[in-house]
Amino acid sequence: MKASFWKTIAAAVLAASLLLGGTAFAQARYPSRAGVLTDDANALTQSMAADIASYAADVEDETGVRLNIALVHFLDGESVQGYADALFARWALGENDLLVLGAAAEDTFAVSVGTSLARKLSAGNVKTLLYATGFDKAFQTQQYDAAFGRFLVGLNELIHKQFGESIRLGRRFEAYQSQAAGESAAAQKPSMGESIGNMVQGMVDATSSLWSSTSNTVKESVTDYQAYRDQRDERRGGLSTSGWIVLGVIALIVFGQSEPARRARRRGGCGCGPLGWIFGLLGLGALFGRKR
Repeated sequence: MKASFWKTIAAAVLAASLLLGGTAFAQARYPSRAGVLTDDANALTQSMAADIASYAADVEDETGVRLNIALVHFLDGESVQGYADALFARWALGENDLLVLGAAAEDTFAVSVGTSLARKLSAGNVKTLLYATGFDKAFQTQQYDAAFGRFLVGLNELIHKQFGESIRLGRRFEAYQSQAAGESAAAQKPSMGESIGNMVQGMVDATSSLWSSTSNTVKESVTDYQAYRDQRDERRGGLSTSGWIVLGVIALIVFGQSEPARRARRRGGCGCGPLGWIFGLLGLGALFGRKR
C-alpha cells in the first residue's frame, strides 16, 4: 500500500518536472526564408505576392536595398521586435536588408533594418511609415493586402527621397496608389475650419495694418504742424502787438519814477484825485508842473 502510494507520487513529480522542463526550454519557432516573401500565415493573395516580388527586384536593381517580408501566425512568447531581430540574424540578412515582420494571429508587427540601410532610411522612418500609411489599422483588421499595398507605396516615396531613384510602380499596388494620392491631396487641401480661420486672420491683419497706417499719418501730421509753428515763430521774431503795448506801459512807469517827475509831483500838488495818481504814476505830473 505504502509502496504504491509513493510510486504514484513519484510518477506525478516526474510528469510535472517533464512538463515544466519542456515549457522552460521551449524555443520560439522561426520560418525558413522562402525568398522576398515568406508567408507562413498564408495571409496575402497571389496577386499581392506577385507585386511584392516584382517590386522588390526593381528596388534591389535600382538602389541595392533588399526587401524581405515575413508573415507568421504566432511569436511563441517573444516580443515582436525581439522576434524580428532574431529572424533577421537567423536569415543572415545583410547591411542593406529591410525585414518587415507581421504576426497575423497576434495583430502585431515590426521592422528590422541593416546597419548601412539604417544610415539612409533609418529604422525610425520605416517604423513611422507603418502608421503614417495606415498599415497598422489595415493589418490589425486582417486586411493584409491593403496593409502591405499602402506600406510599399509609401516606402517607394521614401526611397525616392532618400536615394534619388524613381522606381515606377506601374500597375503594382494600383488600388493603393490612388488612395495615397487622394490622401495626399486631402492633406494639402485646407478644411472648412482652416479656410475660415485663414479668412479671419487675413481680416485681422488688414485691420491692424490700416490702423497702424492711420496712426502713423496722424503722428506725422502733428509733427509737421508743430514744426510749422516753430518755424513761423522763428521767422516772425520779436514781440507780438500786445507784447509791445505791455512793454510801452512798463517804460512809462519806469521813466515816470525819474527825479524831475518826483519833483513835479511834490510841487504840483495834491495828487489826491484819480487822474493825479494816474498821471503821477505815468510820469506826466512834471508836464502839469511846468504849466503851473
